[in-house]
Amino acid sequence: MNNTKLMIIGLLVPALLLIPFSIISFYTDFANKNPDPLQVTVSFNGKNYDAVEGKKAFEQYQCMDCHTIVGNGAYFAPDLTRVYKRTGGNGASLAGIIQSGFPSKGMPPMRDRGMGNEDAYRLVAFLKYTDMLDTNGWPNNGSWDRDGGLDGTAAENIRPMGIWQVVAGIVFFNLIIFALVLAYERAKVGNKT
Repeated sequence: MNNTKLMIIGLLVPALLLIPFSIISFYTDFANKNPDPLQVTVSFNGKNYDAVEGKKAFEQYQCMDCHTIVGNGAYFAPDLTRVYKRTGGNGASLAGIIQSGFPSKGMPPMRDRGMGNEDAYRLVAFLKYTDMLDTNGWPNNGSWDRDGGLDGTAAENIRPMGIWQVVAGIVFFNLIIFALVLAYERAKVGNKT
């Protein structure tokens, strides 16, 4: 076998592996579409508020200076990705908590920072949207509690199946490389004789 054939085999084998694994990856990770933020609304006093307006309020009141959304932001206060579900899906209650704060946990009343009812309702629409995002199971049952205790993300909750999938992938990849090197060496020895 000459070098050209080995080069073609070396290019085709990874390409043939890349295509099906790319398709599998797409359908397992990206096929689950997230909701349209303009379609996620909450109603208060007969008026609808959408998640896009809520995102603007989230940025205006600098919520990420303390909180995180899907792990992005500061880690001073709890992750808000699933806070809508954790409050029972009660938007009015969540708006009240946002405005009055949680002094015992260190959250100041946002009413003191100029947040009115309208902005609180918009923010609830955004938090409802983040609760509907497909985050592939993250955060597990919440996030780090503000006082440093684990809130459902303990190591025993991590599925070991994912580790075995990674190990199997590494072993499979190394076997393919080994087979290519072995074929190359055999071809090199065959060309010398």
